[in-house]
Amino acid sequence: MNLRRSSLVEVDLAVTEPAATAGPLEEEPARPHSEQAPHAALDAVAAILRALRDAASADSEAAGELEAWARHVLVLAPPPGAPELLVRDRDWDGLCRHVVAHVRADRASTSQAIGELQDAVWLVVERFSRALIGDSAADSEAAGQLARLRAAADAPAAELKALALESVQRLTELINERSARQLELARELGQRVDRLTVELEDTRREADIDPLTKLCNRGVFQRELPRVLQVHTLAGEPASLVLVDIDGFKQINDAQGHACGDLTLASVAGALARCFPRRADVVTRLGGDEFAVILRDAALDDATRLAERFLAAVRSLAGDGQSCGTAATVSAGVAEALAGEAADAWFARADRALYEAKATGRDRVVVSADRSRAAAA
Repeated sequence: MNLRRSSLVEVDLAVTEPAATAGPLEEEPARPHSEQAPHAALDAVAAILRALRDAASADSEAAGELEAWARHVLVLAPPPGAPELLVRDRDWDGLCRHVVAHVRADRASTSQAIGELQDAVWLVVERFSRALIGDSAADSEAAGQLARLRAAADAPAAELKALALESVQRLTELINERSARQLELARELGQRVDRLTVELEDTRREADIDPLTKLCNRGVFQRELPRVLQVHTLAGEPASLVLVDIDGFKQINDAQGHACGDLTLASVAGALARCFPRRADVVTRLGGDEFAVILRDAALDDATRLAERFLAAVRSLAGDGQSCGTAATVSAGVAEALAGEAADAWFARADRALYEAKATGRDRVVVSADRSRAAAA
């Protein structure tokens, strides 16, 4: 959308120095392109640190330290562990040491996870090998019993009967032992698979969560949007999409600082979660100050009503002290799924409605005009 802000961080990084002599203020000449390069470099370093922070979202302490370093680079905030004093120089040595230590620790954690998975695989190999060896020994003994029976075929009836009973008894024991081994093997492997399944599910769930807002991230949205549309197509179940954008978010960051901007994002996300509380609803942060809600089994009128309630909830945040005193508002675009429509077309209609809401005054809900027109085949 043309009215969206850039994701690049825009801050004034200059540290004010005392004037050497008094005199009339002169207009500062425009900074040449060559002098803008250090600012771009600082933005790039901060972007790298925040990418590392997002990758470390499961470790809140590590993510917090990386964010603190990013703020130190951008606005000379104190680095982690430093006193809350005026900082005039960037601690590049400390930053390098921290990043190197973080990458090494992350590599060690990844190696440990791979090692645990390898251990699980080798457990399967070991148990099956042991079972095959045991079964081979049992098969050899069973073959010996059968050979004895064949050799005794010409023996007297009484001797043959006794030998047959003895062989049947031992073969029965071998069969029972094999069944017990197989059951124990299946139980042990089943327990290990269950543990690995839980661990992998926990890891997947953590990877699906946005670390700042605690909402689902863009990956979840991209995965769920076509699924909901497929259910709508197959079962005729209504579905609606709500796209949300915080009004003037760049100005909040510039005027109040990024800490206030983060608090505003978190408080708006909390209002979203409260206003769309159903477990079937997919509430996500798309990135920056953009959010989306996929509403299963919700027609356009219901989705619009819920979106209006959400806007009212956001207006009350400043009075509740949840937005640094900034009177934040949001705009929303709503679109109901159409029969035969592709997921990207559904998203585009909601996005156009959001664009119209931003262009016509903000702090409002606009509904897609394509409510009853079926998508082209």
